[in-house]
Amino acid sequence: MSTLLRQRRYTARIDNVYFLSRIGLTLRWVTSSLPPQDIPANVRQLLARLDEVEAEELAAHNAARQPAPDNAAG
Repeated sequence: MSTLLRQRRYTARIDNVYFLSRIGLTLRWVTSSLPPQDIPANVRQLLARLDEVEAEELAAHNAARQPAPDNAAG
């Protein structure tokens, strides 16, 4: 299976709305120059959820890369 087909089509799902992976990158870029208090609450919520999803994926990726414990040692 090609890498393209294995990639997820969306990054986050909030209230039955799917956000495409690249939308998160664009949204962060657009809001990066704004003070947090000027960003609407729903956009802040979306950014927080995107951060959570990405942190979960990174943790899962890192856990999968950990070497198996060597049971023979010890």
